[in-house]
Amino acid sequence: MTANGDCNGDMKTISPCEDASDLINKDLFVDVLEKQFAKCTLKKFESVKSSEGCENYMSLMFRVNIDMEKEDGTPTTAKFIVKVMPPNDPSAEFKKNLQVYSKEVEMYTKVIPKFQEIFHENNIEVEFAPKFWKTVEEHEILIMEDLKARKFENINRIQGMDMQHAELVLGKIAQFHAASACIYERDGKYSPQLMDETLREAKEEGFRKIQPILWAMICSHFRQWHSCQEYVEMMEGLKDRIADVYIEAFKRDSNEFNVLLHGDLWANNIMFQHDDNGKAKEVLFVDLQISRYGSPAHDLIYFIVSSTENSIKTKEFDHFIKFYHTELVKNLKLLKYPKPIPKLIDLHIAVLKRCFLGIATSVGAMAAALQDPNDNADISFFMAQSEEAKQFRKNFYMNPRLIRACELTLPFFCNKGAFDV
Repeated sequence: MTANGDCNGDMKTISPCEDASDLINKDLFVDVLEKQFAKCTLKKFESVKSSEGCENYMSLMFRVNIDMEKEDGTPTTAKFIVKVMPPNDPSAEFKKNLQVYSKEVEMYTKVIPKFQEIFHENNIEVEFAPKFWKTVEEHEILIMEDLKARKFENINRIQGMDMQHAELVLGKIAQFHAASACIYERDGKYSPQLMDETLREAKEEGFRKIQPILWAMICSHFRQWHSCQEYVEMMEGLKDRIADVYIEAFKRDSNEFNVLLHGDLWANNIMFQHDDNGKAKEVLFVDLQISRYGSPAHDLIYFIVSSTENSIKTKEFDHFIKFYHTELVKNLKLLKYPKPIPKLIDLHIAVLKRCFLGIATSVGAMAAALQDPNDNADISFFMAQSEEAKQFRKNFYMNPRLIRACELTLPFFCNKGAFDV
């Protein structure tokens, strides 16, 4: 789920035998360096794993530092992030169904440039994501700017975002959504893989088989808590039809206002640049690998639940929706959106219709955000049946931080009708 940075700034030099490390070599960067510096002489090449101890569920991440000497003898350094799908990945078929690689390439090379250009056409300079340099389809490699070189960083995901950081994110995702809506009206539908209204695995028979098992496993751990039992009982009541509940939650309503979603908008995919006083002044998004077209309610619920401080997560939920709506309206007007602009009540209704996603995010992305860094945080290990994997899942769902957060979110979304599905 993460890109362009690790959780706590840890960097580990990778060994030659580690999966995919042999793919990350200086030859991979020859054309990239020529684009940036024309003629230069490489002096030092260093590759380090940048996602150690983090929730790198989808891919391997490497930070590359290259020391060079320019044609005039001036020394310089180039920094990159390399994202690669691990060789012999047991979850490769799952990721293929999600189209994570092809979606992300399309987002970086085609979609994000259009978003930035439409603002430029209206005399506003907006940046949404890191600079994208290269893709190698054979090995599903992406090379992009290392945002840490510009002093971008992730916030402490366990603590969550305060009001100032959260509103900065909501303002930027409102720009992202507004641009997407205007481009949809101007250029027509996005590509089929982005217009796919549900996560692709929801169409597979295996999804219907595994979801009740996973949901039952989650509920069994939650049953060991000393709180929230009335809500756990409601969760258990969804087990036999949980796959359909998920599919329904992701369905797109063509009568509603729809946008191109980030799709995985949580703390580790959001990077901030701060001023000298520690105030966030810019925010960029990474990991655009499960973007899709749908209701903005998806990004809003997912972000607010997974990534804000407990003190404001539910208390300020409606304020966050209103703040986003104000920013959305402002940007739709700026970009001359040709259709009726959605009203605040329409957005609240869209959120209410999908408030089950507040429960789903609580047991998913929020649970991940509240975990201590762990080397085994990947899909394959999480789904494994080894004793080590079982203990990992137990620790994941018995985390006291998760329990405290769910004591806020489960009753909050229950009162909004999350279990009336």
